[in-house]
Amino acid sequence: MDSSPNNPWAAPLAKVCVIATLFLIFIGAIVTTAGAGMAAPNAPHVGGSLINPVSPLTGGAWYNDPALFKEHSHRLAAMTVGLGIGALCAMLWRNWLAFAVAVAFMGVGQIGRKFGLSDVLVAQLRVWPAMVLFVTLLIVGARRRGEKPGVEAKLALVGYIAACIQAALGTLRVEIETGGNLALATNIRTFHGVFAQAFLVLIVILAARLSPVWQSLSGPHPAAAKIRRMAIIGMILYFAQLACAAYLRHRPGLWQAIASWPAAQGDPGFSAGGSWLPAAWSHAVGIHFLHTRVLPVLLAGHLLGMGFGMLKRAAGTRLAPLGLWVIAAVVAQFALGVLMFAFATRAANGHPQAHITNTHVVLGALLVGLIALVFARAGRLQGGEGKVICN
Repeated sequence: MDSSPNNPWAAPLAKVCVIATLFLIFIGAIVTTAGAGMAAPNAPHVGGSLINPVSPLTGGAWYNDPALFKEHSHRLAAMTVGLGIGALCAMLWRNWLAFAVAVAFMGVGQIGRKFGLSDVLVAQLRVWPAMVLFVTLLIVGARRRGEKPGVEAKLALVGYIAACIQAALGTLRVEIETGGNLALATNIRTFHGVFAQAFLVLIVILAARLSPVWQSLSGPHPAAAKIRRMAIIGMILYFAQLACAAYLRHRPGLWQAIASWPAAQGDPGFSAGGSWLPAAWSHAVGIHFLHTRVLPVLLAGHLLGMGFGMLKRAAGTRLAPLGLWVIAAVVAQFALGVLMFAFATRAANGHPQAHITNTHVVLGALLVGLIALVFARAGRLQGGEGKVICN
């Protein structure tokens, strides 16, 4: 028997997970911009406490320590997202017992303290055994009931595992940096930032398939296949752009490798011998040039073409309104990127204002979420079932 989703609460919960993930990315941006990622030297515990720790800096409540408030809020938001996607899994797999057992088992790891285990090991024992147990109970339970999990149930399970991997990456980054290996910790931070938005794409596609709108979409539509291919190319370009951004953002000083825009050297307005190309190249300058010149033009041009194409070729479908949102998001994101250069040039310390940077990060996440939604809906309108992979 196919276990297709029929719970009326599945679609709203999936949307909550999308919103919570966007909020989590926003808090993560605030933490990185403020340099608060190491406000606590251990993760996910702070001094042995998971929920309400004491600041290791002030000795007072965590919410009275500005840096720890940002970092620990990020951790609490991450736990909320993990519980939300776990609950969605339990709902789609029709196995709340597995969810309850896994949550209870997370507390069992605390017993390890009585045997002298380190906080790092206890933290890992609270994640991985519970994850393995939860996944096992879901699969075994479905087989015993003779149910074949649908695509949505499988996507939710992949999303839950991805959330656990993301939590482990965050924990490893803190512990490795505390241990003194800054280079490895920085690489993990970079991947952590990119992986967060890949997780968002997955959750958006899942939410799209669970939405009542999914059933109202009918195909085949002649433009759907082309729009879907454009969405795939858009996501590839976006993640290439995101990888460059994450690389520069998590390495202090590299974002200043090219300090002006649009000129790469000299006067930004070209009135004093400015040039489009840097005077000297290095890996930092090359990545910066890709992130601020090459990829933005390619990505913006491609997505604007996709957006206007949806307005023209998919008029009357659920894709047309998304075209407007994509166009608006691209224009706003490009403008924010230019403003970052403008404010960095004017500021005495050479740093762009934090609220512009943080908005730039979360708007980028919103943009890739829109691309993922276009991808999902175009797949449905293509005449098939809107498979996750390209038909």
